[in-house]
Amino acid sequence: MRVTTEDSISAVIVIFYPDDRFFEMLESIGKQVDNIWIVDNGSTGLSRDKLDGIVNDTQTSLNFISNDENLGLATAQNQGIKEAIKLGSTWILLLDQDSIPANDMIEKMVNAAEGYEDKECLGMITPRHEDDDGTPSIPSYSAKYGFKLQRYFMKVTDVDDTLAFGLASGSLIPSKVLQKVGLMRDDFWIDYIDYDFSFRLRKLGYKIIGVGAASLRHRLGESFNKHIGNIVLSYRAHPAFRRYTIYRNRIRVIREHGLEFPNFLIFEVLSISKDFMKLVFIEDNKKKKFNAILSGIIDGIIGRGGLGKF
Repeated sequence: MRVTTEDSISAVIVIFYPDDRFFEMLESIGKQVDNIWIVDNGSTGLSRDKLDGIVNDTQTSLNFISNDENLGLATAQNQGIKEAIKLGSTWILLLDQDSIPANDMIEKMVNAAEGYEDKECLGMITPRHEDDDGTPSIPSYSAKYGFKLQRYFMKVTDVDDTLAFGLASGSLIPSKVLQKVGLMRDDFWIDYIDYDFSFRLRKLGYKIIGVGAASLRHRLGESFNKHIGNIVLSYRAHPAFRRYTIYRNRIRVIREHGLEFPNFLIFEVLSISKDFMKLVFIEDNKKKKFNAILSGIIDGIIGRGGLGKF
């Protein structure tokens, strides 16, 4: 349902060979925002006519940016963000191609923004992430407990302005905040883009607000099964090239923001430990992935960016 407000809302959606979930998402968000910027990051065969057919029964303006090659998620997001700001949009919504918003997601987020007392500190609004069956899929992390990030799943009634960071997909950001904080880091390419933006935002005194009444169906990555005797372990794993960008960019985020946000530093040390345990005892292609991690750590220390060599 479209929000009745004087503010203009633009959605920026980066796609790369999208599946049918993208069209379901487009149908939902087309009824909630004023403008949509689709950035095709090097895909082929996507019909503009089909896109127009999905949103032509709404008042939403559909805009299309086509890149000849994959420029990376951050650069593609920035392409759409710049156009939306140039258009005069008050809010920018970022969405992944396979994330499907509830029909009232934007309404719930805007209502939370209007009811928030310290509006000048409002930096980002994030929804509650859930699986297709409605169960929570991605936890939130509160930064109000000192050196420990509190992991929890948002309830429908929650409005939490103590979040340590927000995920990009489903995030609603005021244009004026983007203009002050800066856009996404192009050289990150993919992974940890939203962590870096969250900490740059918080360093300037802005708050990240989680709104439990706003829901987003967010599909997690492919899961794998590992048989150990009679036990079957289900887990998710990234290929080597993603291990490279994850570790490179997490090192860069830790270097740039870890001292100011020590609870995130502790959180990352624990996350790395768990990841190494999973890689050693469960995952396949260990040598290639370890080499990718080592290269990522080295490049993160020296500050290298871009796609990388994996």
